Amino acid sequence: MADISAVLSPLFDEKLGRLSTTIESVLSQLTSQTQRLTEVEERVSTLEDDVHPLKAQMDAQQSIIQTLTEKLDDLENRSRRNNLRIIGLPETVKGRALQEWAFNWLPTHLGFDALDLPLAVERVHRVGPDLNPQSGRPRVVIMRLLNFVDKSKLLQAFHRANVLDYNGAPLRLFQDFSASVSLKRRAFSPLCSELVAKDIRFSLLYLARLRVNFNGATHYFDSPTEASRALRPSQSPERSVLPFPPRTPSTRTRIGKP
Repeated sequence: MADISAVLSPLFDEKLGRLSTTIESVLSQLTSQTQRLTEVEERVSTLEDDVHPLKAQMDAQQSIIQTLTEKLDDLENRSRRNNLRIIGLPETVKGRALQEWAFNWLPTHLGFDALDLPLAVERVHRVGPDLNPQSGRPRVVIMRLLNFVDKSKLLQAFHRANVLDYNGAPLRLFQDFSASVSLKRRAFSPLCSELVAKDIRFSLLYLARLRVNFNGATHYFDSPTEASRALRPSQSPERSVLPFPPRTPSTRTRIGKP
């Protein structure tokens, strides 16, 4: 028995020594990982503390940027108050002919008195590079008047006339808006087309607010979604697209050169 113990004891000591060394190595690595994890947690906590006020600052700056953007857009639209945006005028009308058209032809065919002519037009020009007159749709014409009242009278006269053409080319006159406002107003286009088809009185107010007049009542809608819900209560084909029956179509006068 003593002989067996003498033989096995060195073997056990060797094995236990290796196991002890391995355990110490694992403990050392575990301690190191624990320290590194603690450092990471501390750094994350520090970063979170630093990020929190930065997020608040970013939110405040975003609010300021939004306010400044709205003010800038408002200033741009105010600078366009005297502008008319004219669509459909043939490309062949250019240079002095374009100026003559703006100074005399347009106000004359919209019923302005001869004493009011020529209008005080600051400038009139087309938007974009030159195009071939035969290339298709003509470029938009921007007409800037010195007098806001004259611009309003031209626009009102066009709305009363409803239809205006130049040598057979139908013309349309609009208030000139910034790109962002134009995009908001364009979102109402499908509904406006339906209202026109139903011959229901409406107007699109600045910035982009739809006003519908029917049977002495006035309805206001601040978004296309809101207007669609109110004006399209049912998509059933058996029912009218709009809840209002159409009025008797009004007589429209076509003015301008044949």
